[in-house]
Amino acid sequence: MLPLTGRPDILLVSLGTTMGWRAMDQAFAEQVRAAGATCELVTSRMGVAGRLRRTMALTDVVEGLAARRAAGRDARATIYCSVTAALLQPPRSPVAVRFDTTAALNRPGLGGAWQRRRERSVLARATLLLPFSEMAAESAASAAGPAPPPLVVLPPPVPTFDAGGLPPGGVPPLTIGAVPPFDAIPPVAPLDWSPPDVVAYGGDPHKRGIDLLYAAWREVRPEGGRLAVGGLERGEAMRRLHKAGVQEPPGVEWMGAVSRERWMATVAGARLFVNASRFEDWGLAQMEALAAGTPLVTVPSGGPNVALPLARALAPELVAPARTADALAAAMRAGLALGPSARRSYTEHADRLLAPYREEALRRQVAEEVLPLLLDSSS
Repeated sequence: MLPLTGRPDILLVSLGTTMGWRAMDQAFAEQVRAAGATCELVTSRMGVAGRLRRTMALTDVVEGLAARRAAGRDARATIYCSVTAALLQPPRSPVAVRFDTTAALNRPGLGGAWQRRRERSVLARATLLLPFSEMAAESAASAAGPAPPPLVVLPPPVPTFDAGGLPPGGVPPLTIGAVPPFDAIPPVAPLDWSPPDVVAYGGDPHKRGIDLLYAAWREVRPEGGRLAVGGLERGEAMRRLHKAGVQEPPGVEWMGAVSRERWMATVAGARLFVNASRFEDWGLAQMEALAAGTPLVTVPSGGPNVALPLARALAPELVAPARTADALAAAMRAGLALGPSARRSYTEHADRLLAPYREEALRRQVAEEVLPLLLDSSS
């Protein structure tokens, strides 16, 4: 989309560090436009400074400065698409901050000290806060002090899948994981592969608990079974596993950074989606699996993980009671044992639970709750 020539109603400032975030920010921009407002989405550019992102503290400085440079355009209102994008911005009004989690939740220890301190003033002076979940809303309200700004819980939309396992009309050729710029992405290959038994997302191997996933997979792998890991190249995984003293089990396929079309089809075709994460900021990949009707096997990941209570409501036997290899393996066995009737029932129940996360409901929220608060305060 070409930049707007006039002053837009909304300037949406995105870090765009992963394709998941890019897809969510693009979807939000479309919700704003569908509500009748003009919206320009600008994505931060790290440049050579991106190489400095080696610790959490430095990463947030680099990304915060990049977001500040990106947010130079005038608009009636500005929305930052994460707390990090808002940390180093000059005072503006009206301003909203949209986020999956807060620094108070996911930046513990000395490495997150300055972010937690800065976050308090950023959230307190915002016109509107747009957390993805109730837990993130509670954390933000606490960080913002005794009189927090208005909050509207506004999660990202989950996709709608057709009977063939893809959104109606297909999906745009986006990719997941740490990927090159849009113009460097190769064309989408035909969907001619056979789906795996189990699929998982491993973009950040430590956070995603790849070592735990592998230990459980080694125990439960059916004869000839295949585990596909998206968002992670084999070389990086081998370095991480070697450091953790874990050997690669058989039957693992490394998807790396693939087209979003192939990722969606793989998730929809798999027998199970498995999550072994230590912490989940919201749980996008898990929510996509539920949207596809793929049974979700998960450990009790920490953080504002909205997929966890949904998974427990759908099939508590597929939720490991503890974050251990034995507990995860038992939950995976239960998932692999599901018959056709149980899978159909799971899919139908998941579809009902995801109604508040569908595009139609969220567009209504943006039109009725978000834009009036922001744009009325700018007039």
